[in-house]
Amino acid sequence: MTTISNIRSELRYLIRELGLLDKNCLNSNLSLSQAHILTYVHRNGSTSFHELATQLNVQKASLSRTLTTLIDKGFLSVEHDPADKRQKIYQLLPDGETALQHANQSADTAFAAFLDGLGGDQLNNIESGLRTLRLNAFKSNFQPNSFRVQVERLNPNYQHEVDTLIKHVFNGEQGIPEDLIPLDPHLPCVWWVARCGEYVIGAVACWEIDREWHWGRYFIDANFRGYGIGKKLAVESLQDLFTNITDYIVSDARDATVAILNQLGAKVTGEAIDFYGSPVTPMRLEKQDFEAICSE
Repeated sequence: MTTISNIRSELRYLIRELGLLDKNCLNSNLSLSQAHILTYVHRNGSTSFHELATQLNVQKASLSRTLTTLIDKGFLSVEHDPADKRQKIYQLLPDGETALQHANQSADTAFAAFLDGLGGDQLNNIESGLRTLRLNAFKSNFQPNSFRVQVERLNPNYQHEVDTLIKHVFNGEQGIPEDLIPLDPHLPCVWWVARCGEYVIGAVACWEIDREWHWGRYFIDANFRGYGIGKKLAVESLQDLFTNITDYIVSDARDATVAILNQLGAKVTGEAIDFYGSPVTPMRLEKQDFEAICSE
């Protein structure tokens, strides 16, 4: 058998042994598809039918049947999107929250039994192998210009992902000490993320110091650079910022960020300085300059 055939066989056997095909998956009182939907809506709040179909990678007819079952059970509510009456949006109800909590507890109990007796190195290898396969499958399915990539204000449910990624980029890649990475929690601050399903692939923040808003902590996961996501994140975060927060921003930008901000109308306001081995350039972007560029 080829490596591909072996991997397919192992996955097929694993799915059977874990009982993932059972309608009562892992004694959770939910099917696997029902658990995926409840988890997604729990993490992301009100969610449209289109987003669920796109991000869960499931056919609309199958999704519709599963959603109807969850609504009939009283786990989800459904209403028309006020912004687009053609779209339905779904929200998790208290009974759905309870059902999901029970499902997670049952799944944890089942997996504790499956993993019992394995050593630390074995567990690390399993986690690493599954993550590698999952990320490669995600990258294979990834379409940067599709609806899957969304820029939005940070949902607290994704704070851990942002903290992990920003540490990897700024400390792991750029050598910036970890204690310099977090923002002062006492400062007014807003975060935006580039999200694809339940994956955070980039983020940026703005924070206020002495009545001046700074734009920074800007990064894209190394696996997804070169797709234009960085510019999308910059543009949409700045649109929100200039509409709702301030009329200009300042930024201390590394070279890649300088290039993007230049395209959006920003101006250099001083000499670059060295910051842990790379130049950082002070910049300023006015709302009217940004809007003039975006309207072209």
